[in-house]
Amino acid sequence: MAKKRRGRGIGIFKQGGGWRVRYRQNVMVKGVLRTVQRSAKICPIGTSKSKRPPKYVEDLAAEILLERKSRKTAPDTTTTIGDFVDNYYLPSMERDKKASTANGYKGIWERYLQSRCEGVWLRDVQTFHVQRWLDDIAREQGISRTTLSHIKHFLSGVFRYAAQQGFRNAGNPVTLASIPLSAPKGKEREAYTLEEIEAMLRILPEPAATVVETAAWTGLRASEIRGLTWECLTLSPDESMACLEVRRSIWRSHVGEPKTERSKAPVPVVPQLAARLAAHRRACGNPASGPIFVNGRGNPLSLDALYWRQMRDVLKKAGIQWKGWHGFRRGLASNLNRLGVDDSVIQAILRHSNVAVTQRCYIKTTSQDAVLAMQKLSSRVAEIKSSAHLMDVDPDQVVQ
Repeated sequence: MAKKRRGRGIGIFKQGGGWRVRYRQNVMVKGVLRTVQRSAKICPIGTSKSKRPPKYVEDLAAEILLERKSRKTAPDTTTTIGDFVDNYYLPSMERDKKASTANGYKGIWERYLQSRCEGVWLRDVQTFHVQRWLDDIAREQGISRTTLSHIKHFLSGVFRYAAQQGFRNAGNPVTLASIPLSAPKGKEREAYTLEEIEAMLRILPEPAATVVETAAWTGLRASEIRGLTWECLTLSPDESMACLEVRRSIWRSHVGEPKTERSKAPVPVVPQLAARLAAHRRACGNPASGPIFVNGRGNPLSLDALYWRQMRDVLKKAGIQWKGWHGFRRGLASNLNRLGVDDSVIQAILRHSNVAVTQRCYIKTTSQDAVLAMQKLSSRVAEIKSSAHLMDVDPDQVVQ
């Protein structure tokens, strides 16, 4: 160490009330292996007025440099969050996830996180960093807790994948972070009632009416409706009953498998929809194959384009609120629930992985349902009190 004192603390400098030491490290920057300069804190400056570091500071710096040098870290695993997400995580999502899911992840990264954390070293991130990002996003952008949950889920996936690929040895720093309580609750997702659906079917032109009835009475996702072909449809000889086999989904220009294995299942078709599909087939020239719903070029019809072209103005004029295509899927679950259908049966119809998803996200109880339920409760209480009075028994002692 004495020989190195010729330059009196080469690489040691003062910053922020403390001594720091510079060193170089091989890292990945924008997917390219580079040598960059980094620094580490040694200790507080204390009462020293000297511009040169004391001997004990140099000794501590030497220990830090030795520790950095002895780390068994491959150069290509020392990277920033931005490099890891762009060059490892998002490409893996594009390979392993559906195109719509991968696109959603990319949107979360670019819209909410990239500007905040792309330059942060992946190995250095701790829970307080993640919590600060979530707090800042909630404060600056005013987004809902639901969206913040999606952001947290994305970050958790990034660090889980980093650990799996050997980029981090520490635990997942996202686990103990929490969604800020100050964030507003997300807007309740709405569902179409039977009355709204029937009103739409009376006023919409074709093929919009057939598409709406298909969405309303099958509960298929929009991408699954786009993926339907005539080969998927089995009609009874009298065209009174039918079955649709879900075999594929189409999101934008991406053709792929349905969302889950459970989604690839036959869907029963009610007689009303069977008759409409049969009429739609005749209007199309009785095709034996190809997409059921097509645009002018013969390609699968874009449901969003259909809404803007044929439905928006008609529904607005009639005073019918548009709740999105997924509102028909939620509507089917809610309408079946109102009719007394067991939740496990609704789960099977919607092809969910478990009944909890159906109950939590799809069955929407309307205020009218709540009023009717309380009226039933009131009637039952009145019956009990009446029975107790006839028997000359204290009503509060009657146990049903």
